[in-house]
Amino acid sequence: MFRKDSRYFRLGLTLLAVIVLSTLFAVTLINIGTIFSVLKSIISIFSFAIYGVIFAYLMNPLMKLVEKLVRRLLCRSNVTERGLTKLSRIVGVIVSLLAFLAIVYGLLAMVVPPLVDSIIETFSPENLQSYYVKITDWLTNVVRGTPLEDWLRENDPIKAVQDWLTEEINIFSTLGSAVTEVYGVAKVLFNMVIGLVAAVYLLISKERFISQIKKIIVAVFKPRHADRVFEIGRLTNQSFGGFIVGKLIDSLIIGVISYVGMVLLKLPYPLLSSAFIGITNIIPFFGPLIGIVIGGVLIVLQSPIQALTFLIFELILQQVDGNIIGPRILGGRLGISDFWILVSITVFGSLFGFGGMLLGVPVFTVLYTLLSQAVSNALRKKHLPEKTTDYYSILCVEDLEKHEKDFGESTVFYSGDTYETAYDPDDDFEYGEFDDEADA
Repeated sequence: MFRKDSRYFRLGLTLLAVIVLSTLFAVTLINIGTIFSVLKSIISIFSFAIYGVIFAYLMNPLMKLVEKLVRRLLCRSNVTERGLTKLSRIVGVIVSLLAFLAIVYGLLAMVVPPLVDSIIETFSPENLQSYYVKITDWLTNVVRGTPLEDWLRENDPIKAVQDWLTEEINIFSTLGSAVTEVYGVAKVLFNMVIGLVAAVYLLISKERFISQIKKIIVAVFKPRHADRVFEIGRLTNQSFGGFIVGKLIDSLIIGVISYVGMVLLKLPYPLLSSAFIGITNIIPFFGPLIGIVIGGVLIVLQSPIQALTFLIFELILQQVDGNIIGPRILGGRLGISDFWILVSITVFGSLFGFGGMLLGVPVFTVLYTLLSQAVSNALRKKHLPEKTTDYYSILCVEDLEKHEKDFGESTVFYSGDTYETAYDPDDDFEYGEFDDEADA
């Protein structure tokens, strides 16, 4: 019999662990589609809770601001501290909820009626006939003098497309798909309403919920691991809070500027196009392009020249946003390069749809920060420099010895309430400060 402390027993145990983990990894890769399908089903079941957390997170800053104002106004009154706390919380929740509902109503009132009107106008019989004539004339000019001219004279490509659509589209399958889509939209709206109710409960008792989570973490993990989880929580709160709130403010400014510019340039659909520009601007990298394409399609049906004017104006506006407005609101930069922003949006968008495109950047920023911290800690233990610029021209590890005198200049360390560092403008990442009292 092997002793538990023998070398052979440890070797066998290690080999068994490797085999089990390899098997689990292989099974996961083989069934990756099924696993993601199960995850999506679980997310769908608890979507109301997810909406509640998101809504509460968005309303929390305004609620905290209102609480401070109420406490200042009533600080000299005869209200007890307990009563003042309850009163300020109730007023803060009510004001933030009303503001949230007002914003949602404003967006719907701004987007839906113009969208319906534009759809009715675009697909009216008179406009369809005009589009038909314009497209036919354009095709005739394009193929003039080519072998396709005779074919186009004898055939009507638009009528051929109409006939093909008539044959391919089944009225029963279309009706079934429409019913499915309506049910899906109704389900999402229902979950949002339940999520809004859940958000109110979360805001009212947020300290209690956060304390319960901390209690579980302390009970499950060792003290140093629990402290690490708390640090990651503060980092996540900073990344998500700063990014989401900053993006919302930035998108609102861009939407307003776009509307004013389109009105001054006398472009059609200024309110609708600007609403799409502002909403899609929330998504980094791809978002502005999506908004420009949607607005351009609406305008090009009215006038190609005006569509070109719209395109030039919006591209200039996006350059101003990317170089002036956005950096001032978001604090300079996200902490990751444009390449990683593209990767995070593409990957998370493919996995989780629109929500993944929106939240992929802050999630990736958190993961990138944790990886950067792990790499810095490993290099610090080996007494090697942590600056990325020190590794540009090395051919071997020994080349780093000449940088040994610089060791410690870019060291990141945790001291009480803050992370401290010497900022290097050429480095890949900038660590910020974390408020120890920050909450989700």
